[in-house]
Amino acid sequence: MKTHNIHATLLSVIAASALLVACEKKTTVTDTPAGASTSTTTSTTTVAPTPAASDAMATTGAAVDSAASATGRAMDKAGDAIGDAAITGKVKSALIADPDVKALRIDVDTKDNVVTLNGSADSQAHADKAVTIAQGVEGVKSVDNKLTVKP
Repeated sequence: MKTHNIHATLLSVIAASALLVACEKKTTVTDTPAGASTSTTTSTTTVAPTPAASDAMATTGAAVDSAASATGRAMDKAGDAIGDAAITGKVKSALIADPDVKALRIDVDTKDNVVTLNGSADSQAHADKAVTIAQGVEGVKSVDNKLTVKP
């Protein structure tokens, strides 16, 4: 479906471009009689596009705007996903670097810059430390602590 829309949009753009090129036509005529000076006459004929061409150009413009908007939204979603993945990686690395926190027992998930910690900790102090470490990572809005204490 997306491929069909892309092909239709490209075809519309090409058709509109061809129509616009044909809208203005310039003609240059040069008369040089033997022994006379050179004189150049230029005339310009402007042709208004047909209603069908105007409709095609309007439709093409709307399709291009729609495609650009959809592309922008898709790029924003991809950027958000990459940002969340980066935050997850930074939090997990920070947890691994701490000798008190058992990072292998903690699962880190990030959605819209909100980090969720799932799993278990040896003590409440270690669970609190894991939350503090996660909160200290750049880009983290908040931390949802779902850690359980299992000595």
